[in-house]
Amino acid sequence: MLFRYVLSLVLMLAFTIQTAHVSAQNAFPEPDTLQYELSEIEIQASRDIETESSAPFSVSVMTRTLESQLSEPGFSLDQVVQDVPGLWINDRQNYALGERVSIRGMGWRTAFGVRGIYVLMDDIPLTVPDGQTVMDVLDPAMIRQAEVLRGPSSSFWGNASGGTMVISTRPATYETGLNVRTYGGAHNTYSAQVSGTHQEGPRGYNLNVSYLNRDGYRDHSSHTALRMTGHMHWQLQDDRDLQISGAFVDAPDTRHPGSLSREDLDDDRQQAAGLFENASAGKIWRQGQLGMTLRSVSRIGQVQGTVYGLARSLHNPLPFADIEVDRLTGGTRLSVTNEFRFLRWGVGMDAAIQSDDRRNYDYVDMDQFERGDIVIDQQETVINGALFGRVGTNWDHFNISGGMRFDAIRFDNDDRLQTGGEDVSGDRTFTSVSPSVGLSWKSAPGLAYVNYGTSFETPTTTELVNRPDMTGGFNPDIEPERSRSLEAGFRGGWSPLQLRYDVAVFRMNVRDQLVSFRTEEGGDRDFYRNAGKTRHDGVEISARWHPAGWISLSGSYNWSHFTFRESVDTEQVTFVSGNRLPGIPEHRLVTGLSLTPRDFRIDLTAEFLDSYYVDNANTEKNPGYEVVHAKLSHNGLPLAENLSIQPFIKINNVTDVRYNSSVSINANAGRYYEPAPGRSVYAGFSLRL
Repeated sequence: MLFRYVLSLVLMLAFTIQTAHVSAQNAFPEPDTLQYELSEIEIQASRDIETESSAPFSVSVMTRTLESQLSEPGFSLDQVVQDVPGLWINDRQNYALGERVSIRGMGWRTAFGVRGIYVLMDDIPLTVPDGQTVMDVLDPAMIRQAEVLRGPSSSFWGNASGGTMVISTRPATYETGLNVRTYGGAHNTYSAQVSGTHQEGPRGYNLNVSYLNRDGYRDHSSHTALRMTGHMHWQLQDDRDLQISGAFVDAPDTRHPGSLSREDLDDDRQQAAGLFENASAGKIWRQGQLGMTLRSVSRIGQVQGTVYGLARSLHNPLPFADIEVDRLTGGTRLSVTNEFRFLRWGVGMDAAIQSDDRRNYDYVDMDQFERGDIVIDQQETVINGALFGRVGTNWDHFNISGGMRFDAIRFDNDDRLQTGGEDVSGDRTFTSVSPSVGLSWKSAPGLAYVNYGTSFETPTTTELVNRPDMTGGFNPDIEPERSRSLEAGFRGGWSPLQLRYDVAVFRMNVRDQLVSFRTEEGGDRDFYRNAGKTRHDGVEISARWHPAGWISLSGSYNWSHFTFRESVDTEQVTFVSGNRLPGIPEHRLVTGLSLTPRDFRIDLTAEFLDSYYVDNANTEKNPGYEVVHAKLSHNGLPLAENLSIQPFIKINNVTDVRYNSSVSINANAGRYYEPAPGRSVYAGFSLRL
């Protein structure tokens, strides 16, 4: 496997050098110095006092052009950010569960949604106070910019901040224009999108509407969704502006095919798990959110305040229960940042509330899956309050910065059912102090840094409710997991070669690890307990090279050695110290080659993974794979004055490899595997006005 990694890099490098030789000499002007300037982009993930050129921690900023947005099908987040080092997104081919997202291993245990990673979209947290993150309101095709803070960051964002993603769907400018896009292809996929912007004096407006319908690669995996995002930017004064952002999703029918065993894969990779198909497992959900952010410059500094609200309804029939949840979430954030002589400082507060109205029903007939009596009826409320501060120097070369945050999170459960006269109402309260400190040094080649960071992750309401004794109320036996990380890195570039690079090494220790398990009585329901310690050692390397104006070569490599550091042997959970964490490959390489002759663009992407374990006991592995994707697009053919068409075609899995793009960790009855499609072709076009 490692030989194939090296061979692929050598071949791509040789090809690029050969093709670039003819035109590279005049492609770029001769630079004046060897200095490569990092950009002064403010890192929103660090609450505004850090920039890319000074931040003493691992951070990646990815910005997409409008042409790139319009030429990428983008029904999977993996297609948009797959080359960010340290970040791995598994496309489960299952919209009922969503993609499995991990940063340096945080999020490895995720059964559905996202765990252990804090996500914001247009200033609105998709991570609710209990630590759950549901990203299905996001249309990946609409992403213009993504910041990924690749390490523990609870000093910035609190609960479930083993890593942070800040996503923006706002346009780069509000210049008046209209874009219409449609595409279709494999597995009866059809999508249509309309996006418009308008500038009117100090106000700019943007609206995106998209529709996606897919039958899915596997049986019982169809998905339909209507999504909308809207933005308004109002420049109130020279030193004051207001941002309003909203999003909405309506998904009336999403099917859940379940995972498969090795025997199932050999028999028929496209089949659904029989139990899930018989139960008509899936999701019906609707979500709307709205947020407002006011930024102002005053005598005390730059003041930023945000208020937001979110409403979600979910109907989720599964083989073990029929679940309904109505959720309301709201919150506010306030921060002040300023500079005093050689110091940069910032202070702030966060407050948020989450209210879940949960109802679980059993089945009268497990053969027909007819909904029966209600077995859980409770109101779950989570309140989070936090204070934080950060200070850093502002010298030319050497800088120090550090931060501290205090969080208090209260979980309340009001049992309305009181089965047998027993009231299982209760509450849990968790607190945490999260420090961080970093050193950075600027030199001609780039920025060197070392950083110490921490994070904590409480059990979510779902994890607290899923008690192994199958009763209601909150599990009193599980506690938050906590992590500490030390990292060192170097990022920068070399102008004569038009080369950018990013190298980081890290060690992270996690204690009171929340580990999932299943029981015979619980079937496919995941339960949780704290089980020992884990260690995450890793190396991340990424580079982007422009040897000529029409050629770009990129690559990112991760070495991830994540292990259990204590042995646990119970009826529920068994693993040995030294076992590998399941769900994470030790070696992963992503390479990309982009060619832009004239107005065409050719993109080739290859991903290489070695095998990895699928269970805590390390008894079975998911095979490694190499998969290649290709895309051909045109920057725009004029049709009339102010009207152009931008056609594109995308081929996923060009070589038709049989592989599993994701796994279900510690699944029951050996049903670990979530297979990926073979060769799939999608084609479409965009009209730009």
